[in-house]
Amino acid sequence: MSQHTLDELTRQSGDHLAEVEQRLVDRYQDIPAEEIHRFAESEAGRLAERPIQAFVPILVERAVRNRLDNDRT
Repeated sequence: MSQHTLDELTRQSGDHLAEVEQRLVDRYQDIPAEEIHRFAESEAGRLAERPIQAFVPILVERAVRNRLDNDRT
């Protein structure tokens, strides 16, 4: 895989993670956006070394939603 392709994948992943974060902020309006950002960054960091990066945004979204939903109960 060329460096150009790797750079493009990294940019796309960042774009997708930003979209995920915005969806979470919209859904959990009672939780500060900074807290959601911290959770999303933490999950993304945990998954950063996974071999298949295409699934990272959806895995981040699910993990953060589970955490936020569990914090409400």
